[in-house]
Amino acid sequence: MSPNRIVALLTPVCALAAGWVASWIAQNFPDANISKESLQAVFIGGVAAVLAPAWQWLHGWQKYEARQAEAEQLALASDAALSAAVAAPEAIDEDDELEMLEDLEDEGLEDLEALEDEFDEEPVTAGA
Repeated sequence: MSPNRIVALLTPVCALAAGWVASWIAQNFPDANISKESLQAVFIGGVAAVLAPAWQWLHGWQKYEARQAEAEQLALASDAALSAAVAAPEAIDEDDELEMLEDLEDEGLEDLEALEDEFDEEPVTAGA
């Protein structure tokens, strides 16, 4: 059983026990000068002292589980992308690769010729 479930199951029991203990201490210890009308407030304080940390634990645990699930999804997605990338080169023929390289070469030469044409024009001098 996960710690999250243990905390969720034991919190109500512990909260009631803490409230009862706080009320019992307030009633039975001689130095605790608490009126009988204030015992309900003491009981609620004891319950709150247990409920607040339990709620914080459960909230944090849910965030932790969400981060773990997200990490697992990212790992699965990266594994799928990696296997697709590894399988992709096998699907391409050598002839297709050569055609793609020639196309890239032609595009690169056209870009270089365009740059040469720009630099062949007469330069503009500053301040003229």
